[in-house]
Amino acid sequence: MDASGSFPHLKWTYEGPFEPSFNGSRQTPEEVNSAKADRLGHSNRIKGQLGTMRSAARSDAELRRAVGLPEVRGKGFLLRVPETTDVDDLAHKLGIELVAETENGLMFAACNDIDLVRLEEVLRLFEIGETGGGSAASIIEVFHQKDDARKIAEILIGHVQALWPFDESTIYTFDLAIQTAGSTKSFEWSRRPPKRADQTDEEYEKMVARLRLDDRVRADEMWQEAAEERYQELAGLVRFYDGAIINGFANAEANETLKGITFPDSIEVRVRMSGKGFRDIVENFAHLFEVSLPPDIPYLPGSPEAEGETGDFNILSPDDDAPKVCVIDSGIQEEHRWLEPAIDKNASRCFLPGAQPDDVADYVRPRGHGTRVAGAVLYPREVPKGGEVQPVAWIQNARVLDQDNHLPESLQAERYLTEVVSHFGGLDGGTRIFNHSISESKPCECKRMSSWAAKIDDLAHGNDILFVQISGNLGPSEIFNSLSTGATHPTQLLNENATIANPGQSLHALTVGSVAHSVVDGPLRQSFARSIGFPSVFSRAGYSPLWGAIKPEVVEFGGDRLHEIPLSVNMPTSAETAPELVASTLYGEPKISRDDVGTSFAAPKVAHIAAHIQRLFPRASPQLYRALIVQSARWPEWAEQGADPDEVLRLIGYGIPSLERATTNAPGRVTLITEDAKEIRSKQYHLYQIPIPDEIRGAALEVPIRIDVTLAYTASPRRTRSRRTGYLETWLDWRSCGIGEPLEHFRARMQGDRVRSYPGIPWTVHHGGQWGEVDTSRSQGSVQKDWAVVESNQLPEDFAIAVRSHVGWNHKEGGGFARYCLVVSFEALRGELPLYASIEAAVQTRIAVRAETEVVLGL
Repeated sequence: MDASGSFPHLKWTYEGPFEPSFNGSRQTPEEVNSAKADRLGHSNRIKGQLGTMRSAARSDAELRRAVGLPEVRGKGFLLRVPETTDVDDLAHKLGIELVAETENGLMFAACNDIDLVRLEEVLRLFEIGETGGGSAASIIEVFHQKDDARKIAEILIGHVQALWPFDESTIYTFDLAIQTAGSTKSFEWSRRPPKRADQTDEEYEKMVARLRLDDRVRADEMWQEAAEERYQELAGLVRFYDGAIINGFANAEANETLKGITFPDSIEVRVRMSGKGFRDIVENFAHLFEVSLPPDIPYLPGSPEAEGETGDFNILSPDDDAPKVCVIDSGIQEEHRWLEPAIDKNASRCFLPGAQPDDVADYVRPRGHGTRVAGAVLYPREVPKGGEVQPVAWIQNARVLDQDNHLPESLQAERYLTEVVSHFGGLDGGTRIFNHSISESKPCECKRMSSWAAKIDDLAHGNDILFVQISGNLGPSEIFNSLSTGATHPTQLLNENATIANPGQSLHALTVGSVAHSVVDGPLRQSFARSIGFPSVFSRAGYSPLWGAIKPEVVEFGGDRLHEIPLSVNMPTSAETAPELVASTLYGEPKISRDDVGTSFAAPKVAHIAAHIQRLFPRASPQLYRALIVQSARWPEWAEQGADPDEVLRLIGYGIPSLERATTNAPGRVTLITEDAKEIRSKQYHLYQIPIPDEIRGAALEVPIRIDVTLAYTASPRRTRSRRTGYLETWLDWRSCGIGEPLEHFRARMQGDRVRSYPGIPWTVHHGGQWGEVDTSRSQGSVQKDWAVVESNQLPEDFAIAVRSHVGWNHKEGGGFARYCLVVSFEALRGELPLYASIEAAVQTRIAVRAETEVVLGL
């Protein structure tokens, strides 16, 4: 049966694409103006710094030979540049290789030829004011010292920095990130040849396809050669210091864009070695841009509370074509009575090194972990104990955690993610929803997107899939330490030590936090939550440490802990505050229990909603799942009654999603969607419009209308980029018309024309932090929701949205693209305004008129 009933979501499309001028002109940085004002002085200063660098590099090379150290190729150095610099373009013009960028105006660079012939020529041309020398003005300073404090602060992440300069005899295990692909200008796409008169369209497209395949092969050869060369150089250093490479993995697969080829920009290598060896690599390996610790996965079993098996019931298998949800976890007890009918056993696989591929059981004591997560996907509110039940989805079992619920040191997260997606995505139909209830035990400490999170972003975009990711959990001791120093719940979750855990900062993942579903108020023990929907005391909060993106986007019921009076470090769970979960019986425990809490059990409840959306729209992009889930989310009552909006957004994101709002409408509520993901090139916009009938906008009506808009998109990431606007190949945002603003006026404004202003819609978040009710911008993430309440008689004749695409790391003209879905809802907050029927009729009329016009024009 169609879950949408009599009020399905309406589908709409856009006009365009248009190519506006909405970025405006950038002011020339003051540092560039200063350099141009004293060309000779600037040139001589930079030449002097380069000369010092050459001398030091040659001396270091001679010293290494003298003491028998392995040769290191090339020279790494830092350039300080204006923060608005196009670092790809600058590196290309200077004849150097861009290793990585930072957010604070530092550019990691490398060169094979220490003479830097092209750079010297650029300086010469700049000095005399000739064409070709302008880029020299963007070189503010050169730092070449191998142990430069700025370099060390950028490369060493989190606790690794506290270990510097590393004890020479201590053995460490670190993850090393090595840059392999340079500027986007380093590879050119073959020009599309003109079509011959004797060629059919099919023959021509086949010819173009062959050219693209040839380009792909050349690009792959270029990437493989660079990656292999740098890997072998690193391996030689590791062998010299008697170290061991535990694992190595390329950060992204080569892929084809609408314009050309992008290919992996880095490799990740896990190394166990002495501090002496690591110090040599940090100081001298030219293409190193990050050193971090392997992730530490926490597991805190709950307090003993159990329920037995009751009732007479029958669990049916899902429909053959039902959605599939892959549970990436500790394995699943596949024979469990509540799970077995829904397990896709033929797909199950273990990805742990040294284990058999079919060793997929859940060995975590005492009641399992993956088993519980799988149960929460199927039964998000309570485990059925009577009647006949048919689950919404098939469960697929991807075991990546060991019996202690830990990720082995020998298995890098990037590797298992890629292997899981390759295995399950390659099966019949292809899995599109992946539940990932795994995170580190500490907040994200990265200065750029971590390799773990970047791999999620890469796979989500490249395969058009959805990862449902947890925000992470705080342990009782962390909670106690925070609250015992005077903080109160939930404001203690706003401290830095309680922010999102890696990889929850992933832009393209749907990150989920936890709220309480019940309240305990006893004389000796109380729950931390004071009302239903209150943040769970353990649930890590936002904003994201990277770029202030809104994370978590949504929350679900994951339970809460109890605290004693007075407060102590003892914070048990109880049957009253823990969610009801299926539990593993491997160690003699009951089949159902209420003993554990965590964001691990909140995330699968969101995956459950995603499965329902996939069932409703089987051919839609998972970006629609993500958009509808976020669109359906609302803040609970406590958050709407005088709470600080900025704090609420940080604690619970957009709120608790609703299966009903995500899948259907009502007479007073209407939702419009782009079912198919739309592709948009850089520097374009798509224009959407919704006709608002007169009966809705009538001057006599004063019905408050809630408007919700959600944009969800993906684009290809580059981990060597640390700025939000450079991390993705292209980045999107959206703009809306103002109150009473005519469509043609809005269109002109989006084109960049100077036109009169209309009052803006009072959005809660807004595209600029200075205008909304919170301290961040909705544009910071790759899912962007906003909402506002306006009177019905203030709505324009055509409500219009522009989805805009901006240049990211791919600066090739027309080279960058993103894939998105857009959802807009209108809901009457009182009265019986026939929103659904009126807007449905208006939209259908508009579609019919457009189709008739196209026929007349022969389009």
